[in-house]
Amino acid sequence: MSKRQVLFVINPKAGDSDKSNLKHLINQACSQKKRAYSIYETTGVDDDNAISMILSEQPVDAVVACGGDGTVNMIAKILMNTQTSLGIIPLGSANGLAYDLEIPEDISDSLEIILTGRAIALDILEVNNANICLHLSDLGFNAKMIQEFENLEERGMMAYAKAFFSMLSDRETINFKITLDDKTVTKEAEMIVLANASSYGTGAVINPESSLQDGNFEVIVFKPIPALDLPELTFESFFGNIKNSPFVDIYRTKSAIIRTEQKQLLQVDGEVIGEFNQLRVSIHHRSIKVILPQDVAKTI
Repeated sequence: MSKRQVLFVINPKAGDSDKSNLKHLINQACSQKKRAYSIYETTGVDDDNAISMILSEQPVDAVVACGGDGTVNMIAKILMNTQTSLGIIPLGSANGLAYDLEIPEDISDSLEIILTGRAIALDILEVNNANICLHLSDLGFNAKMIQEFENLEERGMMAYAKAFFSMLSDRETINFKITLDDKTVTKEAEMIVLANASSYGTGAVINPESSLQDGNFEVIVFKPIPALDLPELTFESFFGNIKNSPFVDIYRTKSAIIRTEQKQLLQVDGEVIGEFNQLRVSIHHRSIKVILPQDVAKTI
């Protein structure tokens, strides 16, 4: 990478991790590598425009999201179809994309990747011409679980587990009409996942044959699951065997339209967006440059 400036975007409210030493570690790492840098802290108000203004005024070759998947998504939307690379210091509760890309949660280790890693162009999903998705989006059960999680005072994996178990009794079957590149199917499902990547931040693998560079994404249908079979499906997901489950259908496509009569809650990259009864999804091939560990960049 060139020796131009790195912009670190810090979300002080992300996750429950200790950020007190973050600025010191950034300064230490950049000083050692002789990299100029600047820092912007998010406020939750008009951050995207503020970051865009910074980028228009100074030469920056990388913007680093120091936060969770929502912070990563916001910055990716700004950098999409540019030559400026996206770096990630995962500080959120789940950090799904970082988990998939093998970017460690240790701040010093992730800083080393940012300053010595390799930028690789990855695909991005576009949902309803308004939202982008680098990682995973879904309608149904998981979106409701994330909404429940957001209503909790605590953060972290234990809070996710608490939200998961509290929502089990609220599972419902929904009728979906799914139009893909080459066919239309009607499915009863508890959840529909739009998968650019493979794994949730919990480690559950729901799209074991994913590629972030192939110009395709997967529509994953989770059919109604009897309570007695739920533990086995959960076990299969953590070992990457979910594609063999009779309760899961996986379709690979370049575009999709998903319709349902009643509006369903949608989450995109870990952020609840709202309720919809129609989604139009398309893919932008290799439209964001992301800084990865050298060994991961060789295999992706």
